[in-house]
Amino acid sequence: MRRTLALALLLAAAAAAPARADYVIEGRGWGHGVGMSQYGAYGYALNEHRSFRFILGHYYTGTSVRRVASSRIRVLLRRTSKPKLCGATLVRDAGGRRVKLRDTRVYRFSNWGAGGLQVTDTSNGHRRARLRAPVRVSGGASVCLRGAAENGVKGGSYRGVLRLHRDRGATLVVDDLSLESYLQGVVASEMPASWPAEALKAQAVVARSYALRSRRPGERFDVYADTRSQVYRGVAGEVAAATAAVRATRALAVTYGVEIAQTFFHATSGGRTAANEEGFGGGLAIPYLRSVEDPYDSLSPFHAWTVRLDDRDAQRKLASVREGDLDGLEVSATTPTGRVTSVDVIGSDATAPVSGGEVRRLLELRSTWFTIRREDTR
Repeated sequence: MRRTLALALLLAAAAAAPARADYVIEGRGWGHGVGMSQYGAYGYALNEHRSFRFILGHYYTGTSVRRVASSRIRVLLRRTSKPKLCGATLVRDAGGRRVKLRDTRVYRFSNWGAGGLQVTDTSNGHRRARLRAPVRVSGGASVCLRGAAENGVKGGSYRGVLRLHRDRGATLVVDDLSLESYLQGVVASEMPASWPAEALKAQAVVARSYALRSRRPGERFDVYADTRSQVYRGVAGEVAAATAAVRATRALAVTYGVEIAQTFFHATSGGRTAANEEGFGGGLAIPYLRSVEDPYDSLSPFHAWTVRLDDRDAQRKLASVREGDLDGLEVSATTPTGRVTSVDVIGSDATAPVSGGEVRRLLELRSTWFTIRREDTR
């Protein structure tokens, strides 16, 4: 859903090499800007000692925090041809057949027939079973997945059970676990566990609400394990302080009326959050996703930032949208909070209007809240 704060802080520490610039882009914030600003939550908890309920009420206008029914969540970990699992003690196939495994062994699952999976013990190459997919793999406290998952974790352990689905010549590895166990692997992956407890609690409730809104009963999985949804690192992502925040807010979610709210969140707003139609380029206004002041965003290393591009870099990065040689860039339209909705890419052949979101992507900017000026370097 967003670039993780851990990565943001790492990049903040990296020294940028000085360069002559033809274009100076000055911006604010990191992310789409909609919903809870994590640095803002940090500031409210640290400087004003505000509760997680206050923080959530500030960023999600007119909402409540209420208890909801327990649930499970299914997380896509990896799509691969021959997944290898360890720590497993039992596998059960679609027909109900059960095969016992040894948790000290590593097992490879490969395609068999039109819709099955063959289980091979990698220690001796012996075939253990041929099973009808999907199959359910369980173990003790967790089951491990060899290789790198889509969350970047290599050889990670995951609570719940792993479900393996055949998918166009490959296999989907999906972690099926309780929502509360899932959140233990999410909160510290999305927010530093060293932050104040009330900020972590706010993140836990937001993550729970987001997951509940993301359930897709008719699909093979509900959410991704990376920033396409929210980052989930399994057991590797669990930290005591974050787990305490999950437990302290057990079963609590953000609601608006009778519905669970869509709790978008982001790292840093730049000083004011965006309404949903600003942050996502249009659509109907959602009453609880309104723009609000974010005074403690100033604590973020990306509250304000500057990107410098020489003419050659700008030409290269905008090659897909410019008409002829690049002669200039001008912001042509903004939202009420200053986010850019359109940029005129002025070329020697024609001027092309390009959306602020597309310019952000092409120029690798942190947000759409930016200005552009030209510096004469001749």
